[in-house]
Amino acid sequence: MRTPSLWQQLPANGRLFIRFWGGCLTATAALALALQVMGPPHQIAGGEDIDVSAENGNRGEAGVAHLVNIPPPQASLLEKAAGPGGFPLPKRGPHNTLPRQVYAAPHVEVPPGTPMVALLIDGVGQSDDLTKEAISSLPGQISLAVSPYVADPDAIMEAARQHQHELLLSLPMQGESGKAADASKDAPTDSEGPKALGLLLSAQQNMDNLNWSLSHLAGYVGVTNAFDGQNGGSFPNSSGFKPILTVLDQRGLLYLNATPETRMDSSDAVGSADVAINTDEDIVNIDIQLLKLQQLARQNGRAIGVLGPLRPVALACLRAWLPHLKDVGITLVPVSQLILPPDPASQPQPANNGQMRVNLSNPMPNMGAHR
Repeated sequence: MRTPSLWQQLPANGRLFIRFWGGCLTATAALALALQVMGPPHQIAGGEDIDVSAENGNRGEAGVAHLVNIPPPQASLLEKAAGPGGFPLPKRGPHNTLPRQVYAAPHVEVPPGTPMVALLIDGVGQSDDLTKEAISSLPGQISLAVSPYVADPDAIMEAARQHQHELLLSLPMQGESGKAADASKDAPTDSEGPKALGLLLSAQQNMDNLNWSLSHLAGYVGVTNAFDGQNGGSFPNSSGFKPILTVLDQRGLLYLNATPETRMDSSDAVGSADVAINTDEDIVNIDIQLLKLQQLARQNGRAIGVLGPLRPVALACLRAWLPHLKDVGITLVPVSQLILPPDPASQPQPANNGQMRVNLSNPMPNMGAHR
């Protein structure tokens, strides 16, 4: 007769006990091996864990941005008194610290010879839901343009900073249809609103409207003539616009000319778009323009696109197009990186004691009603 094995001689509850703890030991060993292979969690210099899944603001499609947050409005970069729009006007800070450098999105490291593309979306803020979706879902390298007429700039600008999007101010300008208006009236000439600049206004009126717009927001890198899919017609390329450019540079702001095939006076703080993408067209035409932008980047080494106004179809096109940039060897960078000198981090930063959070909730009546 065969002698029962030691395992068979154990009572049923004894065999169950061994199976349970044996399984626990096996699972523990497997977990320890996995952790050994994965290595320690990613940490920043101070030892705090970071969320490695939050790559929108810190990593490009083919480059890595420095882990630097965009600061809130700085007291040292603002006038002491409130401007006509309700908030202090921007200015150069101590040691020639410039708003266009301090508020720029994190610099993206680009391998030598790699083509670069930058994209500005205007019309942000027209739809709350679409704005939130764009800010949270698009990479931080996408720059955003905000109208001075938006009802709640504080929420928009704070959310944009948290997701590493740099901000430009959309400067309202009278289009060609505004030429028939009476320039002596401070009334809307078109959809650009009551504070639009234009050819028919006097130099003083244009400067007053500029200061109103500049003081209606705070914490932006610069200004653009991209406004709700428009570009201000011929005014941005007229002699009457040169004083505007001078003031913008004096205040430490950059300027993006959103009209392709036009060039501004050479400056370290002025750039021009290579492609303007009208989002009111169908998805095929939007895709064609994005492809054109991509081709120009490969031909010239760099290209800037302006897309607007923000529309659901445009957001869908971008989501499909952006991952493709990596496949064709193009790096997505912020607009400021293609306009400003290559090393913005070399400039002195404001001292910590100069930091001030400015409440950007609109202190004036809602100007968006005319929209």
